[in-house]
Amino acid sequence: MSLEAIAKSGAIVSSTGVALLIAFMVVLMAFPVNKECVDEEKCTYTSLAPQELATIVQPGYLAISLVIIAAGVFMVRFSRWKTDKKRSGS
Repeated sequence: MSLEAIAKSGAIVSSTGVALLIAFMVVLMAFPVNKECVDEEKCTYTSLAPQELATIVQPGYLAISLVIIAAGVFMVRFSRWKTDKKRSGS
């Protein structure tokens, strides 16, 4: 795979991660999160989103979207670094 293809793939991967992050933010803004406290120390947070969208408002979903964004940025930066390294002759 060429370095240009890696850079383009990285841009697509990063854009996908951003789309997932935007979906997370939209669902979070559209459906509030309910805070229920048993004691003052133990509280649970539940989303009022429908069941189909409730899976989006999870910490794991946010982490996955951030990892996808980071992977895409890494692919772009790596390909640019390798391209610059080839140009300098090192």
